[in-house]
Amino acid sequence: MANLLDALFFAVLVAGFGVGIAYLVMAFFPASVAESRGRRAEGTYENLYLGVAGIIIGLLMWAALVF
Repeated sequence: MANLLDALFFAVLVAGFGVGIAYLVMAFFPASVAESRGRRAEGTYENLYLGVAGIIIGLLMWAALVF
């Protein structure tokens, strides 16, 4: 059962890091052009927030695996 829990933690770790890196890349290289600068800045901050949240989730799962 412990191996199953470790596998779940590892899956969330990989998904968290993957989504976090993807959102950070989207924040620095936007794919679409917004109609105003405010909307563009809002999208950038949103992507940065979600990217950092994904990285933090990945780090928490890493800590759960190590300790």
